[in-house]
Amino acid sequence: MMSKFRSALAAMVTVVCMALAVGGQDSTDQIISGVVRDSDGAPVSGATIRVESDASSHFAQTTTGKDGRFSLRCSKKDRGVLRAQKTGFRDAVQMLTEATSTNIGLVLSRLNKSAPANTAPLSPNSRDIEFDDKPNFTVAGITDWTAAGGHGSDGNLRASESLAKDTRSLGSQSTGNTRNPGESESALRVAVLRQPDSFQANHALGSFYLQDHRFGDAVPVLGKAFALDATNYENSYELAEAYERTGQYEKARNLARQLLARAEHAELHRLLGDIEEASNQPLAAEREYEKAVQQDASEENYFDWAGELLVHRAIEPAIAVFTKGARLYPRSERMLAGLGAALFANAQYAVATERVCEASDLNPPDPNPYLFLGKMEQVSNEPLPCVEEKLARFAHDQPENPWANFYYALALARTKALPSKGTDTSKVEALLQNAIRVDPKFAQAYLQLGILFSQRGDFAKAVGLYEKSIAADSNLAEAHFRLAQSYRQAGDHKRAEGELQIFDRVKRSDAAQVEQHRREIRQFVVVLRNSAESPTK
Repeated sequence: MMSKFRSALAAMVTVVCMALAVGGQDSTDQIISGVVRDSDGAPVSGATIRVESDASSHFAQTTTGKDGRFSLRCSKKDRGVLRAQKTGFRDAVQMLTEATSTNIGLVLSRLNKSAPANTAPLSPNSRDIEFDDKPNFTVAGITDWTAAGGHGSDGNLRASESLAKDTRSLGSQSTGNTRNPGESESALRVAVLRQPDSFQANHALGSFYLQDHRFGDAVPVLGKAFALDATNYENSYELAEAYERTGQYEKARNLARQLLARAEHAELHRLLGDIEEASNQPLAAEREYEKAVQQDASEENYFDWAGELLVHRAIEPAIAVFTKGARLYPRSERMLAGLGAALFANAQYAVATERVCEASDLNPPDPNPYLFLGKMEQVSNEPLPCVEEKLARFAHDQPENPWANFYYALALARTKALPSKGTDTSKVEALLQNAIRVDPKFAQAYLQLGILFSQRGDFAKAVGLYEKSIAADSNLAEAHFRLAQSYRQAGDHKRAEGELQIFDRVKRSDAAQVEQHRREIRQFVVVLRNSAESPTK
C-alpha cells in the first residue's frame, strides 16, 4: 500500500528547483516551483508554501494558486525543508538538498481521512507513518513550534502540551546501581579519610551521593576515582551522569563520547540523549535515543525515544514508537499512558482515554494515569469513555489525595450536565469540600465549588468561594471572571469592572507565557523515508 502511495505521490507532483545566475540576481538564489495536490490527486489551492531553515529566521513563503501551483525564491545558503500547510490537512514536508532539488514530492492528506478522532491506534494499513522493526520516518530538522498549530481547541492543545511534559516525568528516576543496605555515609566517608588514594573508597562514596541525588557532592569524589582509574567503566559512566545532573553538559558529553569510542553501549546513547536535550540540542537528543533503541530495544529506551518525539510535537512518530513499545511491553503502565498522551495530542480523544484507563488497571495505586485522565476530562466537550469509573476508583482508594477528589467531582458534574435546583449535586460538593480539607490552598477546587453554588442560585456563597480561590492563586483567570459576573449580578458594577480588568491582564500574561514556552520548545520536522522517489519514466 505504501509503495503505491509513494508512486502516486511521485507521479502527481513535480517540483523544479533551479539556480538563478542571470539578470543581476544573486548566484546564491534559487527558484522553487511546483504543484501541491491532495491524496486523491486534486490540486490544493490556498496552501501555504515556505522554505524553513535553521540558518535564517526569515522564511521564504508563498501560497498555491487555483491549480495548486506555486513559485518562490529563496537563498541556497538557507536550504532546509520545504513545508506545505493548509487547515484541515496534514503538513507535507520535504528536505531541500543538492540531491533533492528536483522532483520533490508534496502531497497534503486530509486530517479527517488520515487521523480521524476515536479510531484505533496506529496500524500498518491505516497510516502514513509506520513502525515495525525499522521506522519509515526520519526526524530531518527542527522549526518554530508556534507556526505549526495543533489539534483541537486552545484548551485541548494546552492539555496535550501538559500531558507531553508529564509523560517525560514518568521516565525512570533510578540513578546508578542499587545501594548496599549496609552502607552508610559516615562509614564511606571514614573509608575515604583512611585511604584518600583508594579508587574503591572514592567510587563507593561517589556512588552513594549519586544514588541519593546529591549530585554536587558526587562530582568531586567520582572525579577523584576517575583520576585514580580512568579505565573503570562504571565509575566513568556515573561521573558523566553526575556532570549532566549538575549542568556541566560539555564535560558530560565529552566523557560519554570517550566511553562510546571504547565500546558501544545503549545506556551511553540514552545518557547522551539526556545531555543533548538538557543542553537544548533536541535534534541530537532524538538521534541518540533512537540509537539506544537500535542497540537495546528495552522498555526504557523505547519510552525515552517516544517521549522525546512527543515533547517536540512529532505526534505520529511518537504514536508509532509508543505503540511498538506497548506491543513489546504490554505490562508497561507508563508506555500505555504515554501512548494515550500522544493519541490525545492527535485529537483521538476517546481512544486516548481508553489506553490510559488500561494503564491505570496495570497498577491501580499509581496516581499518574488518573491524573492524565483528569486533565483529559477537564478539557473535553463531552464525557469520555471509562474516565468516570477509573476516577471513582481513584477517589475511593486515595481519599486523602486532593486531586482524586477534584477530578472525580468534575467527572460527576459532567455527567449531570448543568446542575439545577432539582438536581442532587451533594456528592460533587462533598468531593470538592474534601479536596479543600486536604489542601486548603486548592484554588481550582474553590473555583469549582463556587460555580456549583452559583448554579444553585446561592450567589453570596459563590462570591466567597471565588474570593478564596483568588486568595489561593491570584493568577487563576476564570476565578476573576466568575467573580466579576457575580458582582455584576449583585449590582456592584465598580468591583465587577475591576475584576474584569484583572481577568484581562492575567489572560494576556498567561498567553505570553504559553507563547514563550512554545518558542523555547522547538518542533521536530519529520519526513517519510523514500517518500519522494523520482517519477517512473
